[in-house]
Amino acid sequence: MFEKSLTDLIRGIRANKKNEQKYITVCLQEIRTEVKANDIDIKAMAVAKLTYLQMLGYDMSWASFHIVEVMSSPRFLCKRTGYLAATQSFQQDTDVLMLTTNLIKKDLASPSPLDISIALNGLSHIVTSDLARDLSQDLVAMLNHSRPYIRKKVVLVLYKVFLKFPEALRLSFPRIREKLEDPDPSVVSAVVGVICELARKNPKNYLALAPQLFKLLTTSSNNWMLIKIIKLFASLTPLEPRLIKKLLPPLTSLIQTTPAMSLLYECIYTVITGGFLEAAGESSHALASTCAKKLRTFLEDPDQNLKYVGLLAMGKLLATHPKLVAEQKDIILECIDDEDISIRLRALDLVVGMVNRKNTMDIVKRLVAHLVPKEPANAASAMHEPASILDPVYRTDIVHRIVFICSQNQYHNITNFEWYISILVGMTHTAGVNVGELLTNQLMDVAVRVKSVREYAVGQMFRLLSDREFLETCKKRDANIDVLTAAAWICGEYCNFLEDVPSTLEWLLTPLGPKFPAKVQAVYIQNIMKIYAYWVGELLHQWNPELQGEFIKVTQVMSDKIDMYTRSTDLEVQERACNVKAIFRLVLDTVQGFVMDHPGHAPAMLDGLTSLFFVYELNPVAPKAQAKVPIPEGLDLDAWINSPLPDLIDDDGDDHDDASSLSAASDHAFVASSSAKKGKKKKSKKHAKRRDSENDEEREKRRAARMEALRNDPYYIMNDKSNGKKKASDALLEEEVDAIPIVQLSIDDLGGAKPAKHHKSRGASKKTRRAASPPPAPPVYAEEEMPENAANSDNDQSDNGDAAVDAAKPASSSDASASKAAAKSKTAKKQQQQAYVKKESRDIFANDDQSGLNDVDLSTPLGEEERFPQIQAYLAPEELRRREEARVRQERKEMRKKAKSSTATSSTGPATDEKKEKKAKKASSGKKKKKSSKKTDALTAADTEITPAESPAAHIVEQVRAELEKEWQQPLTLFEDACVQVTYRLSLVQDTVIAADVPPRVQVDLTLRNLQDALLPKVHLDFAEAFDITLVDTPNDAIAAVTEWFELNAGETVQCQGIFDVSGAIGGARCLRGEICYNEDQEDQDKETKQQRHGFELPLPLNLFILRGVTMDPAQFGELLAEQGHAFEHHEQIKLTVPVTSESAVLLDVSHRAGLHIVEVIPGAASVYAQTVHGDQAVGLMKYLVDDEQDATIVTLDLKATSQALLQDLGNQLTI
Repeated sequence: MFEKSLTDLIRGIRANKKNEQKYITVCLQEIRTEVKANDIDIKAMAVAKLTYLQMLGYDMSWASFHIVEVMSSPRFLCKRTGYLAATQSFQQDTDVLMLTTNLIKKDLASPSPLDISIALNGLSHIVTSDLARDLSQDLVAMLNHSRPYIRKKVVLVLYKVFLKFPEALRLSFPRIREKLEDPDPSVVSAVVGVICELARKNPKNYLALAPQLFKLLTTSSNNWMLIKIIKLFASLTPLEPRLIKKLLPPLTSLIQTTPAMSLLYECIYTVITGGFLEAAGESSHALASTCAKKLRTFLEDPDQNLKYVGLLAMGKLLATHPKLVAEQKDIILECIDDEDISIRLRALDLVVGMVNRKNTMDIVKRLVAHLVPKEPANAASAMHEPASILDPVYRTDIVHRIVFICSQNQYHNITNFEWYISILVGMTHTAGVNVGELLTNQLMDVAVRVKSVREYAVGQMFRLLSDREFLETCKKRDANIDVLTAAAWICGEYCNFLEDVPSTLEWLLTPLGPKFPAKVQAVYIQNIMKIYAYWVGELLHQWNPELQGEFIKVTQVMSDKIDMYTRSTDLEVQERACNVKAIFRLVLDTVQGFVMDHPGHAPAMLDGLTSLFFVYELNPVAPKAQAKVPIPEGLDLDAWINSPLPDLIDDDGDDHDDASSLSAASDHAFVASSSAKKGKKKKSKKHAKRRDSENDEEREKRRAARMEALRNDPYYIMNDKSNGKKKASDALLEEEVDAIPIVQLSIDDLGGAKPAKHHKSRGASKKTRRAASPPPAPPVYAEEEMPENAANSDNDQSDNGDAAVDAAKPASSSDASASKAAAKSKTAKKQQQQAYVKKESRDIFANDDQSGLNDVDLSTPLGEEERFPQIQAYLAPEELRRREEARVRQERKEMRKKAKSSTATSSTGPATDEKKEKKAKKASSGKKKKKSSKKTDALTAADTEITPAESPAAHIVEQVRAELEKEWQQPLTLFEDACVQVTYRLSLVQDTVIAADVPPRVQVDLTLRNLQDALLPKVHLDFAEAFDITLVDTPNDAIAAVTEWFELNAGETVQCQGIFDVSGAIGGARCLRGEICYNEDQEDQDKETKQQRHGFELPLPLNLFILRGVTMDPAQFGELLAEQGHAFEHHEQIKLTVPVTSESAVLLDVSHRAGLHIVEVIPGAASVYAQTVHGDQAVGLMKYLVDDEQDATIVTLDLKATSQALLQDLGNQLTI
């Protein structure tokens, strides 16, 4: 009555914040005591408190058995607490889960719906493969329960059962299919939900349910069930395209009429992604337009979730109907300014896909607005300070998207490159975003490819080089100082566009240079020399003495300033600076001593300085330049450079024949020259001959050899179950790949000429309409360089209209319209091939538990022999090993019998003599040793004779019981000398439970035998008097009493009997003490007869007071724990070592020691039970593990008893 409740525990934890750990430790000690109480309410409260502490991180695995006890309580509140604790703490490997099978079976059969509901809910959390196998039949039978609430729960629990025991899906699927027509809508909804989850990985199994699902789609008004059905049909339509036409009318009707936003979204998403728009025919555009308008309502809704899913569906519609999505540009651009970052990113994905030449500038300007603060306090300083309006990761993504929009398809959407250069330079000043390398590559690529923008680019780069505020940000972490690399390189490469060369050199030699990154410094030094060489070339035409003096001063200053780089720690920078320094020194030495012969005459060395850097023009490399490199004569690309090892060819040849042939074909596709064409034809013929020579028989031989090698490899794990399926699938794949014909396609076969004319006429009409507002001058592109002797190849015919190639070449007025039309014909294709993608992330909702369900085939009907399996025990590795050893011993025994069958008759006599000799030897040794050897031999022989097919767990239990009965009937030696031998047997007179105040009666049967050849007179037994053991008169007159005197002739045997009342507590070190007396005859008759007295002790073990006639089967054992589990409040764990390795010998040894009855045996464990004559009971779980090194078995017994004295006596008896 003074135990803390769960509320008290929580209050105490909150009140002891400073000493919380100490307080919880004290509470745990109290809980350990409370769970052992007899009162089930106290035990349930202790489990509830322990469950709360488990949620705080404390371990409660030690209380698993107590949780099962609380689960077995008949009271609803206690049962609910037990199942809650089980769902919180039980794992797949929890030992006591095997004890819950009968408990859950009983709860499932309860007449109370609450008990059934709690059991179903708990089973869904703790189900294992064994529980799923044992309970699946009961769950399927409950599908016909009278209450819809129970039927619904059973359907949902069956899904968890299928995950652990996939075979149950095939056996129970017909019953689940019947539930689709259940009169209760909640049951039907649960069935649809389960089927939808099962069909995510293997929808083919559920294609036969299409008629029933279609009926539910057209008749049901449950929106959530309709969503599941539509999801299910979305996975079925790829397998059966004819379903699309059948589903199109109801889905269209739902889109137009349903007010439920969730159902509307699912319908639209299924129509877009399921191929319904393509199958709609003429009404495809109208349906897509309806979807786009409905999705606009999602974007206009203030609910952020609806806005997000609307953008997601818009992204799917963009791939097929970009114009319809572009019509919603205004609302999509508004989503870019949304406060939710996820909505912004989804809107950006749409924006990237909607870009074209018309709206590129508007969209980019809208995106650039996210990179600049709205109202900076100081514009000059704020330009280089991080803006706090958005996350830096998002700002970086904005920059990458802007670059992708403008650079995709070789800058197809850019019509004004000067504007693009200004955008790149503006993003350079964006602080807090480190995108310097990206902007550097873009600036250099645009400057190299577009000739007409070079002058503007040089001017912008000079402004960047002379921006002191930007240069001073070089030490900041997120400064885009790497852009100075592009600025210096562009100014150096196209220095002819520089307006002020000396000023440019002065900024390149700025004192801030050594603070820049080493890469920037190296480019600075290189381009200083290039600009200096260009400046020298400009001065040669106006050379005079005055100019010569000024030139010497400027060169000297540059030579002095370059010294700041010669001391750089970077080797590249230091080497370049020293080289430039040496050139300056050489120029000064030459010019200082130079004397002009006539006006305009300059030193010859200066004339050669310019040719070092500007002899050749730098042009971009064509995208297909590498593919057009001609193959030298005599070079075979398919020939091995080094001959491979034979093992590698055998292992990899079969699996990669198709891949190698495809890769070889792709390699041939890039050969451009006519000589390469001939070589390609020869190689293709070689490949054809090679494929013809490798027939199916050779492949099978190599595959069989490889599989045999893997089977013999101890480090390779073979999958026997799916081996046949894999072979079949591999063979089918090879046949399908080999059956694919190789066909060369050309652009003429696809009818590409007519669309080109169509695009040309449309382009011309658009051009005439825009005559009023002339577009900017078309950009002039640099000529792309190709390798020498490059020629057009076959695959170039389909790429002549590529926008990138045509845009990179200057077009004349005669073919401008043709090239423009050809470029437009490939624009859509290129846009589909290129898409802005981000790094993929792992799907946190992915479920890996359905791997076994994918192999279940529901297409074939159930056979007559297919049924739910019976309850079977899991075979542990040691059990498998033991049974294998038994099988081997049985085989050897049969072989020995066959070998000796011919000499069986002749060997009978010697065998009999040998047995007699052994018997005589054993008679002279101790009887206990004889007894133990008989027991071990009998068990070993029994184990040898039992084959795996004949040795189930029930047979082991019966075998142990039979051997135990023989042990109890076997007489034991009480006393023995040269004259007399006394043996005894103990038994309990009462065979039923008696009252605690009634003393049990023990019957002692004694046998006295004269071992002499002479008369042995006056033989009698004297029992000492004891207060707790009282001798009772013998009720049977036919047998002599233990108090009588006997005269035994030579070799005579006599039996006597005595009955004793044992008062007090049973067990303990109880024994009968007494003396055996007899007169020993003397050889000399003159001497008097000498009386011999020998003391003895007759122990009364605990197993004597255990009722031997009480047996229990597993079902009764489970009911006992379920109904009276709270009575077993005393618990103890006992460990002992048994010097035998046979399973039945181990069980017999433990049973004989303490009188425990074996209830049920599973490999590696057994449940035991015992009941005393006074009604005390004990139950336990025995686990045993064979120790091969010590040739013994380690046994662990978890015992629980209704009496502490009984538990203590059992422990003492077992550890003797």
